[in-house]
Amino acid sequence: MASGARNGELSERSDRSLVASIRDGNEAALTVLYRRYVGPIYRFVFAQVRVEAVAEDLTSETFASMLRGIATFRGDSSFKNWLYQIARNAVRNHRRAAGYRRTVLLTTRVAAVEPPKDEPRKQAADQDAVLELLRPLPPRYRQVLELRFLEGLSIVDTAERMGVTVGNAKVLQHRALKKAAAIKETARVG
Repeated sequence: MASGARNGELSERSDRSLVASIRDGNEAALTVLYRRYVGPIYRFVFAQVRVEAVAEDLTSETFASMLRGIATFRGDSSFKNWLYQIARNAVRNHRRAAGYRRTVLLTTRVAAVEPPKDEPRKQAADQDAVLELLRPLPPRYRQVLELRFLEGLSIVDTAERMGVTVGNAKVLQHRALKKAAAIKETARVG
């Protein structure tokens, strides 16, 4: 059987099935999982650190940690959530090691990222407006709004990514929107 056909068949399989194949030594399954998640993980990490080289390093570190820990993955949560937790921990460790300050400003590079070709220009303008509103927010407020409105995650997925309960994610989102509205109103009046 050709390698391309095998990879095509593997790409149709669930994450759980691919993890089992990886545990059995199937490197092609690892390639499929990597290709499936490298882009989203990189974007998630980049949204946190705002430096391309650091995001690339932390993304690589995430996949290396995933590979080292795949044998112990119990499946209590989805593979996707487990992988995002590894990425979140990599970012957290990076911030601790770098003496990361809690007041991180969004860079213009995030706003300059081109939207996919099939996305209308209005969405890109809306994203720029959202990024501008997020800039002065505290990091947790900014994170919940980025996940919900820039990445388009559900409140359940947002809560899982942030490592909080759904109720807590709802409260964070409400407070973040309220704070963003207040900032916008202050800017408009001032």
